[in-house]
Amino acid sequence: MSSSQADDGNRFIGRTKQVEDPVMKNLRIKVSGLKRNIKDLEFAKKEVVRETTRLETIKQSDPDRVPQQQNVLEEAQMMVPHSENRIRTAIKDLRDFLNEEDLSNKDDALVQSAHEALEAADLALSQA
Repeated sequence: MSSSQADDGNRFIGRTKQVEDPVMKNLRIKVSGLKRNIKDLEFAKKEVVRETTRLETIKQSDPDRVPQQQNVLEEAQMMVPHSENRIRTAIKDLRDFLNEEDLSNKDDALVQSAHEALEAADLALSQA
């Protein structure tokens, strides 16, 4: 053992992870989940557009594959309401959490991020 390690007393002090406040950890998880669901909805909408375009192309070039492509398009269309429902659930969960917890003396950046995520989610649902 080197003399610097012996003097420090705890050689793992630089490697230990700081324990995060459970309330802030929960808030960070809820905000991240809501943001992920918003991205999923955006992707589902893009996929519907992409599959619709592909269906039109297939109708012109290979009529035998049309039923299969219609099934793919229907599956993509089913993902949009599913994603919207997950966003609504995440919005309710985050709003309830923000109303229940006293976050006045907590990380303002994370609380601000939570409010921004709620606004983005409302916007994403209104564009549906």
